[in-house]
Amino acid sequence: MENKAFEEINALSNSEWIITCEHAGAQIPPEYNSLGLSMADLDTHIARDKGAREVARLLAQKLNCYAILGKYSRLLVDLNRRSNENESIVTSSDKVMIPANQNLDEKERNKRLDLYYYPYYRALEEQISHVKSLGKKPLIFSVHSFTPQLKGGEYRPWNAGILWNKPNKLSDFVYRELSQNVNKKIGANVPYDLQKYSTGAVITCGEEKGYDYGLIEIRDSEFDNLANGAEWWAANLANILQKFSKK
Repeated sequence: MENKAFEEINALSNSEWIITCEHAGAQIPPEYNSLGLSMADLDTHIARDKGAREVARLLAQKLNCYAILGKYSRLLVDLNRRSNENESIVTSSDKVMIPANQNLDEKERNKRLDLYYYPYYRALEEQISHVKSLGKKPLIFSVHSFTPQLKGGEYRPWNAGILWNKPNKLSDFVYRELSQNVNKKIGANVPYDLQKYSTGAVITCGEEKGYDYGLIEIRDSEFDNLANGAEWWAANLANILQKFSKK
């Protein structure tokens, strides 16, 4: 099923796995005139997570499970924030000003939430309820990517990071399993520390409801060859998640 706010794969799947990808897309509704940004800006990390969509789609295929992917840019409204956070609609990102996001009134903020934010979470909650109705405990895994270096920032050396707030079995398992690959540098709560932010889909739909969850941030240079990078990460993550299911 698709609607204008998100894409679903394997809707109402009976698998306990739920894959989320909040920053999969970079679309902007025509009425917003690209938020005043150039097409070049909208093809960078400030608008979407490079490679995350492809990994999430492949993971859903390999696990035969449900996935939900945001279709619109995080600059329109950020699906990986709480609805009442200031950061849900940013005025700038990596030192790029977002012209159409300056001085938003409450009416416009609520419009974006109603059209592009709440529908995503209603669909996600519906899938969680479906899994629970089968007597299973949902397992939520979220796919993101990060740029190797922000403007004026330090180089980020990790190939990927696993993020969590409170320790949980799934996050710990994925971190330990990925860390065994000697060719990849895996970090814990990098390049962002979820223990400081405590926000996003895995927290509000996972941790706060008592479900195991994991969030991966993959350095987007891993997708310079998009097809090969997405397949490598999806295959390795699918293998790890399947091992977790069999524990």
